[in-house]
Amino acid sequence: MKKIKLLFSALALLAGTTSAIAVNMQSAGSGILYDWIDWNGDTILWGVTKEQAQTFCAPSINVCLRAKNNVLIYTTGDLPW
Repeated sequence: MKKIKLLFSALALLAGTTSAIAVNMQSAGSGILYDWIDWNGDTILWGVTKEQAQTFCAPSINVCLRAKNNVLIYTTGDLPW
């Protein structure tokens, strides 16, 4: 019984440590620059990161801008105009 408790304690420690490390790590792609387009296909921003492009969008749940070369990368919000 003590071995099982020790095993679960060790697993809990391992899970807690790995999740703390994962939360504190920045993604490797956070410095990648993209050109950003709106839904009409017009280029709005050139050569900025996703975090910088997000600052141009007013808070909302809608998709605001999309990366020109990858439609799976987008920002949320509404354009101010």
